[in-house]
Amino acid sequence: MKPSLSRGAGYWQANCWRMSNSSPTFIDFLLISTLFPISVILGCSSNSGGNGTKLTIQKIENIGRILTVEDVENTGWKRGKTYDIDGLTGAEAAYVGFWTPPGLNSLNYEIRIYPSHQAAVEQGTPFAEDASGANASLSINEALWREGVRDRRMIVGGGSRGSQNPRYGGYVIFGNLVILCEGRTSEHSLDQCAPLIALLRVEGA
Repeated sequence: MKPSLSRGAGYWQANCWRMSNSSPTFIDFLLISTLFPISVILGCSSNSGGNGTKLTIQKIENIGRILTVEDVENTGWKRGKTYDIDGLTGAEAAYVGFWTPPGLNSLNYEIRIYPSHQAAVEQGTPFAEDASGANASLSINEALWREGVRDRRMIVGGGSRGSQNPRYGGYVIFGNLVILCEGRTSEHSLDQCAPLIALLRVEGA
């Protein structure tokens, strides 16, 4: 007849107390030495999947809904200026403000709002191309839309040797929004826009 494996509650409580109050044994050290590396590996894997994962976005994406400036503000983006949209064909509103991507300093983002995704693409693209990238128009006399031109340029290098460069390396069209993203190049600017777009997906849902 096999011995019974069932034990009373008092038995297990007593033995648990003994284990917690007894001196460390070889078994204790063996368990610690085995489990500690596993926990470190799991922890590192978790971190690389969170902060180490690079977000990617499409430059033009129709999300099937209309976003407002309130949706943008709900991401933490702070409105700085409200632009006069006279001359910005098809737009309903335009703003410049700032937002801080994870692990970076505060960056500027220009938000242009259109009545639809189609309008943003068809009417907003020429103005976005003119205001961003290596060939951006940084002069009031050259820009398709003069409002906010000074905000779209920045001095790089400082002092007498500093040069005037475009602030926005590129743009995205997300639904009915045209967003100019700060960055050195188109790829860099899209990387810095990606976390904001990720939040907009949630806010506009």
